[in-house]
Amino acid sequence: MKTSTRFILAPIIFATTATLANAQVPSTDIAGITLTLLDQLSGRTDAIAASFAAAPLEWETAREAFSKAMLSGGGVRSFTYVLLLLMIGLGLEWYYWTYSYASLRVLLNVEPASPRQTLLFGFRRFWLAGFGLLFFAVAAVGSTSAFVWPPGVHDIVVTVTLAIVMFRLSVIVANIVLSPGAPQLRLVPLPDRTALILMVGLTLLAAAGSIAWFIPSVIARIADAPHLAQALRIGLGTLIAAALLAACLLLLRGREKILAERRRGGLPKFPRALASATLVVIIYGFWLFGNSAAAVILATIVVVIALQISLRAMVFYFWRDRAIAEEITAEAPNGEEYDEPADPELAPSIILPAVRLAVVLIGLAVCALAVDMPFAGMATSESPLARFCFRLLGVAALALLANVAWITVRTTIDYRLATIDKTDEHEQPGPGARLLTLLPILRTTAASIITIMLVLSGLWTLGLEITPLLAGAGVVGLAFGFGAQSLVQDVITGIFYLAEDTFRVGEYIESGSSTKGTVEKLTLRTVALRHHNGPLHFVPYGTLGTVRNTSRDWVIEKFNLPLPVEVDSEKVRKLIKRVGEDMMADEELGPLIQQPLKGKLYRVEPGIKIFRCNFRTAPGNQFTVRAAAYKRIEAAMSAAGISYAGNVPVTRTLEPSGA
Repeated sequence: MKTSTRFILAPIIFATTATLANAQVPSTDIAGITLTLLDQLSGRTDAIAASFAAAPLEWETAREAFSKAMLSGGGVRSFTYVLLLLMIGLGLEWYYWTYSYASLRVLLNVEPASPRQTLLFGFRRFWLAGFGLLFFAVAAVGSTSAFVWPPGVHDIVVTVTLAIVMFRLSVIVANIVLSPGAPQLRLVPLPDRTALILMVGLTLLAAAGSIAWFIPSVIARIADAPHLAQALRIGLGTLIAAALLAACLLLLRGREKILAERRRGGLPKFPRALASATLVVIIYGFWLFGNSAAAVILATIVVVIALQISLRAMVFYFWRDRAIAEEITAEAPNGEEYDEPADPELAPSIILPAVRLAVVLIGLAVCALAVDMPFAGMATSESPLARFCFRLLGVAALALLANVAWITVRTTIDYRLATIDKTDEHEQPGPGARLLTLLPILRTTAASIITIMLVLSGLWTLGLEITPLLAGAGVVGLAFGFGAQSLVQDVITGIFYLAEDTFRVGEYIESGSSTKGTVEKLTLRTVALRHHNGPLHFVPYGTLGTVRNTSRDWVIEKFNLPLPVEVDSEKVRKLIKRVGEDMMADEELGPLIQQPLKGKLYRVEPGIKIFRCNFRTAPGNQFTVRAAAYKRIEAAMSAAGISYAGNVPVTRTLEPSGA
């Protein structure tokens, strides 16, 4: 599990651990608690058995009552009204599709260029199909108020309509995700046969779930058959649990075998199929024996954890190109596990923490609804514990938001830094040097600001007054400023250096304190200079003084040529000029030179003429150009019969003093 996932799940794990740690149950009460639980389970089992025993009789009674009602005038009238409702709802939906089906047909026949475009097509398909279903639901349910129904029939019609809408909505979502008839629009990497089997299974589960959600309550209210309603609910719930259990044992077992073969030689892992089946049985047991809230909370926690583990691969899957996505679809049945691309885009790295946060918030909302948690009552409750728990939820929400903000900022900066080309120490820093200089400092500053805001907001949420803290922090900051003037001077001086763009990462500078080197790293107080001999100097900004930057714009390189005093100065000047013109015409050296090589007589010493040569180039290129100039000048002088001073034999004639 990744670090961000652990951070998001940490509040839930911490709260659970703290609750268990504070629950001090005496050892003498364990036996009594166990007996109480067994008695409750026995009573629940007897109630379930009684419901199944009384269900046939209630079924016969309800069936006879329904038959009599349907043969009466009110029953015929109700049946006619239901037909009219279906005609109104389906007619309005048909009218919608006469104008919208062309757009859906285009989506079904277009080949997406990437998985990301497939996801976009999926949203558009849901938009079109969802609006059609919305028209049907509004027309069918809204039209019921226009008719006069017999007692109880209106309730039945509305409930059955809502069950149909829920079933159709589930089928729409499953069809968009699996797309058994359009493999190019499939949002998950599955083969056609597996997608078709899953589609059929999910359709049956949606039908069973819709009936179990709506119909038993109607039977209990209208037909006065609570045992029949309970038996129907338990039967459908058992069917759904059995289907999920079979899916865990059959579908995941094949994947476990393949993964076990790939991990051959490593440490064995707990089988996922067995773990999933065990969780299904536990959740079903909680629900069956009357603790529906615990079942919903446990199921929500399992789903949230499973999504947190899988979200990374799910999000990054949509940022792969089409070829890789097709390979994934072809290899998915073999149990291949995929990570994100080696060079991911910025968007999925930002979307991932937001989706993780949304999943956790939805899970918390579902758990709150399951236990019917009164948030408004907790905020105004007289119980200190209730108010404290409510404030802790606020702190947890702030922590999650701060985590998302930090991941967004950090990912954006790291991605931008990774896209900047690093320059060689002998080359001029590129246009990204200023970003290399400022972005790391901006990242550190953002982390400090987010942390301070989180701490202050958390204290305020817990009910602590932060105004005195801010005032005290101001006083402490003032005293700290007087006591650490050099530190404050370093920070403020560094801010001005960076604001004025005095130097950047990768540039060679010389400070007023005789320290020089290539800028490697900047912090809030110091700059790290790498000397050309290797040592790394950390220099506070306050001691830099005058900065000489030798890596900006251009540099003029000068060097001397010692020649014999007898050489023709004009001939040497023209020779150096021709060498400079040849270097400018060279394909490799020409782009490096801004002003051509030139030379002139600089000074005359006893027996030697010093010629000064110079050229202009971009910072960092002068070493390459100077070496090439030496070689070419030496070759040209050798061809012209000119040698350096000191290599020509000198003949002197000494006359007698008495001559």
